[in-house]
Amino acid sequence: MVRPLLILTAAATLALAMGADAAAPPRGDPEATIVEAFVVTSHAGGPAWWRVSGPTSTVFVLGIPGALPKGLKWDQTLLKRRLDGASILVARPIVTAGLGDVFALLRIRQHLRAKGPMEEGLPADLKARFLTDRARLTTDPRAYSGWTPLVAGLLMVSDFRKQGRLDAMQPGAAIEGLARDKGVKVVPAGTYKAVPLFRAAETGLSQAGAACLTDALDEIEAGAERERLAAEGWARGDVAAALSAQRGYEKCLNALPEGADLASKAIADTTAAIAGALGRPGHSVAVVNLRALLAQDGVLERLKALGFQVATPREPGP
Repeated sequence: MVRPLLILTAAATLALAMGADAAAPPRGDPEATIVEAFVVTSHAGGPAWWRVSGPTSTVFVLGIPGALPKGLKWDQTLLKRRLDGASILVARPIVTAGLGDVFALLRIRQHLRAKGPMEEGLPADLKARFLTDRARLTTDPRAYSGWTPLVAGLLMVSDFRKQGRLDAMQPGAAIEGLARDKGVKVVPAGTYKAVPLFRAAETGLSQAGAACLTDALDEIEAGAERERLAAEGWARGDVAAALSAQRGYEKCLNALPEGADLASKAIADTTAAIAGALGRPGHSVAVVNLRALLAQDGVLERLKALGFQVATPREPGP
């Protein structure tokens, strides 16, 4: 019982990790189009950084992937230098669920259960892919069948990433740990309750289950090696390589109206948090999901629209 509950909470986190505009109607996947001018290679050593400047302060922004292979080493020299003396670290939004939310989440979970073997209701080609990919992940012939396609896909991606030794806590946890070691306050760009998010998204996400399962299988079939190569590209500052990972389940959630609305709030709040940090003296550091940072109408474009100067990793700076 615990594992599905945690996976459902993770689904809300995935939805919030995307990008769009809460004040505007959804227009499909808000991360589908990347601003090419932002896709550069940094030669400063380590991952690529962007620099956002106001009249009296600067925020150094690090775009990060959703996970890293366990054991991947990356150069933290610039991170440590920029955390020295930083006012705050703006971290990615988080989703929380308190003890009182448990029963509400369990009630929501009931609506995502399949009435029979889930695969029997799939189109023939999707069923065949599901059965093939399930055999890659587990020897249990009934695994994932008790859930709707939506949840089955999320569970399969979770197991695939675990099998491929992809750590969804990294690099975010390492960055926040370094900040705390240096006495820098870690401030999430937003904090959202899990239950209202699920209630808002439950109907639409359930109805789009087959499409989400398809995207999940696309990610699984692309293989963990592709994820590893993208992570290595990120670590050496090659933004194009970092963006080359297969977009699977996150793409599905981000293309749904409910998912786009949730993601919209996250990107708007991230933009506002960075703008707020620019009102502090000195400098701050921010960590943002890479695609949300670089997308058309993403965080960097919105900061430019607010009148802040944005420097790419190719431009010299401290």
